[in-house]
Amino acid sequence: MERYFWHLSGPQADGLACVVCGANFLLRKIMSVPVGRSPADESQVFACKEPCAGRIADEADRMAREMRTAAGMDGVDVPDCDDSPFSVDGHFGSLLRDLRALAGTEALLTVSDDIPAIRFLLSLTARHAEAAMMRARLVLAQTKEGEE
Repeated sequence: MERYFWHLSGPQADGLACVVCGANFLLRKIMSVPVGRSPADESQVFACKEPCAGRIADEADRMAREMRTAAGMDGVDVPDCDDSPFSVDGHFGSLLRDLRALAGTEALLTVSDDIPAIRFLLSLTARHAEAAMMRARLVLAQTKEGEE
């Protein structure tokens, strides 16, 4: 699951600054790691490897615990991600979502005559097509491993 970061500055949304502390990666030599996406254009955003990425991970753990408590699953063992190549939570499920997004953008492109809207739809198409290609290759590789 991709996490979205809202209310980002320009440099943060462009991946040039930490989404937590705002440190500029161009001015300071800081190790950064990808932590999610900007909701505006789905671009990847980054955080300082130390300590900001750890804060994000801790917050995600806290939120998961709260969700389990709210769902009454406090003592329940949550199974790890299904290793099946066709798991809806894995690459296959993401591939299906990318394909649905591509079908939707195709439908919108056939009826749109607004140039900015067409440009936006084309950027979505490029992003989801590239992601679908990579995920399809991953699923193919996973299923090929099972044949050997």
